[in-house]
Parts: sequence; structure tokens; C-alpha cells
Amino acid sequence: MTGPGPRPAVGDETPGWPRAILRGFLVFLAIASVGLVAALATSVFADPGVSLAGALRIGALYLGPFHHVALVVEGDLDVDVSRLPGSGTPVGGSATVELGVALLAVTTLAVWLLFRAGRASGFGDGPGARALSGSAVALGYAPPVLLVALLVRFEEPVELGSFVTGGVGVSMSTWQALAFPLAIAAIAGAFGGLWSWVRSEGERPPAVRTRAVLGGGWLMFMLGLGLSYLGLFVAGIVQPDEPVATATPSTARYFSTVFDRPGQGAVILAHHLALAPNEALWTLVPAVGGCDVVRGSERAELLCYRRFPTGLTPEGDVSFGNAPGGYLVFLLVPVVATLVGGRWAGSTAERAGTSGAAIGAASGVVFAVLVLACCLLASITLTYGATSGAGSDAGHLWIGPDPVSGTLFALAWGLAGGALGGASTVRRPRAERQPTG
Repeated sequence: MTGPGPRPAVGDETPGWPRAILRGFLVFLAIASVGLVAALATSVFADPGVSLAGALRIGALYLGPFHHVALVVEGDLDVDVSRLPGSGTPVGGSATVELGVALLAVTTLAVWLLFRAGRASGFGDGPGARALSGSAVALGYAPPVLLVALLVRFEEPVELGSFVTGGVGVSMSTWQALAFPLAIAAIAGAFGGLWSWVRSEGERPPAVRTRAVLGGGWLMFMLGLGLSYLGLFVAGIVQPDEPVATATPSTARYFSTVFDRPGQGAVILAHHLALAPNEALWTLVPAVGGCDVVRGSERAELLCYRRFPTGLTPEGDVSFGNAPGGYLVFLLVPVVATLVGGRWAGSTAERAGTSGAAIGAASGVVFAVLVLACCLLASITLTYGATSGAGSDAGHLWIGPDPVSGTLFALAWGLAGGALGGASTVRRPRAERQPTG
């Protein structure tokens, strides 16, 4: 029996920390260019009155929502924080509002590019060394984001509906501009470095098992997101007169509503597509049994099987009840995703002579970890404080898929479905397996 041959000592390209840092910086330039293009397109199609310098500043500030870094709005304003849950301060005074949201389609692009950069940069003999060297891409990626946050500030007269009017300064939260891009880049790069080790090890059992566990969990997660968004798409077509019809660009009602003004409609559609992964996760968590929630100054459950918005009360409030029977079809999302992911993991691990059920269940743990991470990224955070002659008020809201219930249900589905899917793999006789050295 022969082994797979000599193992390469490096990743896809020339390794080393300087090159890893350079690759991280190049990824930063690519993501920053997306923000600049988005801002320039918006100024051309939706708001031609914005100057080129203003559009460039807005483009730089896009780095905030690309990494869930809060945008900070502050100044002496006419601020009606009484419209926010849990607030009692009247209009007027000095205010600070921090809004955090992620355009996850661009965040995903950044993660993919950073993963590839980490994979190309990984070097060393073991998985830990490869992960550490891959994470070095963060040193080239995160500092430029922090520099932009320190240098770029947008000061203009602004009107945000009836909530904020007046002259405001808009900037990025400095500490978040350091912490969030650094964490995203380091984790993505580390997994890229780890994957370079998996590839370099060929068919050796530890590498095969690692590939099976990570790949199976990733497949579960991507299938879950894809099926959840497909479910939203179909629900909008089946119920064209319901609010769900405007959740995805799938109905005539959506396009007639959005493209009432074509220029602005194109901008809205582009930003909506950038938020498509957010919508998918906001659907996936209720599909597995968790809830979309509000936490902080107020506590409420917004969407789950046991608390589903059913309409408006005579007073104009949203009424809730159990989800209609048709929406129970969304239970197929975790069933299909975990079974398919577990089966793939089991069939991959079988080459290393490992139990398919055990590897499938381990993939379910990876699935739950991915759900937890993306629950945090897909959330909306709002921190506000205002001071006026009548007093002061402050509060904080966290809106999004519940990371606790979402992760626990995802873990349960992942363990059960992954184990069943892995166990369904037909185990080949030992003589038919590929040699593992």
C-alpha cells in the first residue's frame, strides 16, 4: 500500500506573513471599491445633487455596514426618540444614535476573499500553524478599515423621516471598526489556512475527517439559507397580496412598488439583494424552530411558529397567532439541509474508515456554530441617547434572529439530521476504499 506522495509544505502560493498582510490589504481594496461603486451609482441614479466628494465619503462609510460596524449619527438635533421602544424623551436636544446593520452579501464576499487569501498564505507542518499563518491576512485588512473610520466623517443637514432632522455628523464607531473587521478577517483567514493543511494532507485520515466535518457543516448551512430564501420566494408568488410578496424580487407587486421611480428603484433593488442573506437567515432561524426577536430596552418575539404576525388590530398594532399550516412546510428546510449535509460528510469520511453517523453529527455542530455567527452578523443594533430641557434618555435594541434559540435548535437538527444522513451512507468493503496511507 502506498501513500499519497510527498506533502507540500506551503499553501497555494508563496507563504509568509508579509505576503499574507499584502493579500489582506488587497482584499480591503476590493471591498472598499464595492462601497465606492455603490455610492457613486446611488448619487447618479437616486440623488444627483450629491457632490463627488460627498459620494466618496459615503462610499468610504459603506465599510461600516459591510462589517456590521455601527454608523454613529450625532449633533444638536430635533430628535424624536420617543418613537423608539422604551423611550419617553420628547423632541429636541442633543442626541447620539448608533445603528449597526450588515449588508451580508458583501460581508460574504469579503469572507470568501479572505478565506482564499488565508489559504494561499498558510504554511507550517500542522493545522494550528496553518491556521495562525492564514489569520495574518487580518493584519493587512483590518487596520485600513480603522483608518477610514478615524478619518472619514460626513457632516450635512439631514432629514431621516420624522425621527431626526437637523445638522448631523455621521461616522463609524471607532472601537467596532477595529474589532469587527479584525475578527472577521482573522477567522476567515484562519479557516483558509486550515483548509490549506487539509488539502496538503491529501487522503490521510485526519485530513479526510476534517474535510468531511467542515464541508458537511458548511453544506448544511448553505442549503439551509438557500432553501429558506427559496421558500420566501415561493410564498411571495403564492400570496401576491400579502406583505411577504415584497420580501423578495419575485412578484409584479414588488417591482411596481420598488420601480415607481426607476432610478431609486434600481438602487433599492441593489441594496435589497445585498440584504438577501440577512433575509434568508431571518427565515432559517424560525424554520428550525427559533424566533426572530427584539431584545434590550424592549423584549418581544417577532416571528416564529408559535408567534406569527396575522394582521393589524383596530388600534393599528400588529396581532399575532400561530403560523398558518402552510408555513409548516418550512420544517423541510432543516430536514433536507441536515440530511444532505450529513450524508455528504459521511460519504467523505468513509474513505478514512470513520463512522458516517459520528462525522455527520460533528458536521451538525459546525452548522450550529455557523448559525450562531451569522445570527450576530444579521442582527440590527440600535443604541440611542438624547438630552433635552425635559431630561435625558437612552436605550439599546437588538433586533434579529435569536442567537440562543436559533443555535440550540440548529444544534439539535444538526446532530440528529447529520447523524441520520451520515448513517445512510452505504459503507463499502475495505478493499474498495482508496488507500489512506
